[in-house]
Amino acid sequence: MTTMNRVSVTWQSWPGAPGVTQLYLTGGIVQANVDAIRAFFQAFVGSLPSGLVIQVPASGDTIDDATGNINGAWSVATTPSNVTGTGAGAYAGNAGAVIHWLTGDVVNGRRVRGRTFVVPIIGTAYDAAGSLSSTTLTTLQTAANGLVTAIDPNFAVWHRPTQFAVGSSHSIISARVPDLAVSLRSRRI
Repeated sequence: MTTMNRVSVTWQSWPGAPGVTQLYLTGGIVQANVDAIRAFFQAFVGSLPSGLVIQVPASGDTIDDATGNINGAWSVATTPSNVTGTGAGAYAGNAGAVIHWLTGDVVNGRRVRGRTFVVPIIGTAYDAAGSLSSTTLTTLQTAANGLVTAIDPNFAVWHRPTQFAVGSSHSIISARVPDLAVSLRSRRI
């Protein structure tokens, strides 16, 4: 059993809001961790629609990775300032990009990986063929690499428990942003 810190980053002020991005950290959480998460989102504000607001919290739940049960709370002294999108132009509220968080681990014969959806992004973040522009790909990949480096080795993917196996947490070792436009059907809150 490992206790994980769940960081529930909220997305507001766009059609389809609210949204949430769940990130997990093992070990103790410190101010530098939440500041690094804020810097990650800040790195691609130009691809986010103007007025969209992302808030990284200063507190949250700790959970047992084996069961998913809440077993406490974490907090830091200072709430990071909001990240506000600055991108201009049209966008689809359910379309964007995805970041794959890669681990070196295998569970039940499959590689463990996580995903973060960056949805929505503005129309100019795509190229003429409908996939992500090279600038968007580079910006997102650089931001993702920076977050992995900043929180290493405590940045984790959670393999949720099932009826057949207990849950487990796995350290993220790298990130990959595929040249792929994605559509998000819903967000869990």
